[in-house]
Amino acid sequence: MYAQALISLVLATRIVAAIEFADYDPQPGVQAEFKPFFEALVNAAEDPDVTMGYTDYFPADGLQTTLSLHCVGAAGIQKCKDGFLADGRQLVHWPNITFIAGNNETATVYEAQGRIKNTYIGGNCSQIYYKTQYTVLKTEKGVDAAPNLNTTAQQQVYWYHDYYINPTTVPSNIPCDSRTKKRRFVEQEWMA
Repeated sequence: MYAQALISLVLATRIVAAIEFADYDPQPGVQAEFKPFFEALVNAAEDPDVTMGYTDYFPADGLQTTLSLHCVGAAGIQKCKDGFLADGRQLVHWPNITFIAGNNETATVYEAQGRIKNTYIGGNCSQIYYKTQYTVLKTEKGVDAAPNLNTTAQQQVYWYHDYYINPTTVPSNIPCDSRTKKRRFVEQEWMA
């Protein structure tokens, strides 16, 4: 009976989206196309059954960095992804403030700030705060050219960079039910 309940729980967690947009707050300049692209990218990143459907978002020299953990290329990125989802962990991103952090001839850098819920089989759930930059390549060169925000993987993400995580340990000391109301993320604090 316990085994069947555990299997049901695992299957149920696989159909839950890895991103929740209830607090999403895109700033001026963030294209409407970014939201479905962001959703597709994060859902692929957090689904343990997706491999090439995630790593194909990156070119051969693409990067995924979380603080000092630096993953390069498809094999490295997949290895890091497997580590993030070890022990049946389910991650759900709650992005808040999202803005364009940079733009040049070849790429646009988006930044999303928010929180991530970390849930393990058995129900242990805690949260961390994050700031992540996504360097999205352009199909045509030019400062005014649009980045490739196609929802299908086309080697358009050069760098997925989690440069801020607080606290850095998971599970954290912030229980999941401590942040249930819609709030705005401002430098490590949620403001009502």
